[in-house]
Amino acid sequence: MKTFGEFIDKKGRAAKKELGIIKKTLEKDGMTVEDFLEDEDPYIYIRSAGGLSFDGIRVYKIGNNIAYRVQKEDKTHPYGVAYPLDMEDMFNDLISDNIGEEKAGREVMESIANEIKKFFQKSADAEKEIRASEFDKQKDPMGRAMQRSASVRSSTGTDYANLIYNKARV
Repeated sequence: MKTFGEFIDKKGRAAKKELGIIKKTLEKDGMTVEDFLEDEDPYIYIRSAGGLSFDGIRVYKIGNNIAYRVQKEDKTHPYGVAYPLDMEDMFNDLISDNIGEEKAGREVMESIANEIKKFFQKSADAEKEIRASEFDKQKDPMGRAMQRSASVRSSTGTDYANLIYNKARV
């Protein structure tokens, strides 16, 4: 009979093995991946291509699932929502389509690489959209269009309202 410690050690080794396979696959796909598999809570860190408010994502095993979360730097804690990578479900779906296990495994790994690339691209698009809609000093905080009155301006610019008013009186 196994002890609880042996059970946990076996689960930990299995998690490290799965994360190591994901790391190798993503590196072959051209991504920059660092492993922190010897830490107390093993994970791999995938660097973003740049231009994002975060430097990458942490991929880790939680229970029987693998998930990823945004992480500012490689050794900081992740934040935000955890997104699951349902590798087992993907694999089972592909096997049910009567393709071989090896081919299904390769397709699962390609799908994971594509999902991570899509996540980085969607994040970049979302951040760009947020930056574009940030508060602009020329706009009203309520989102209404604002036009400055020419007479309120300092000595710069022409006060067309006064010109029209003065010509009408003449």
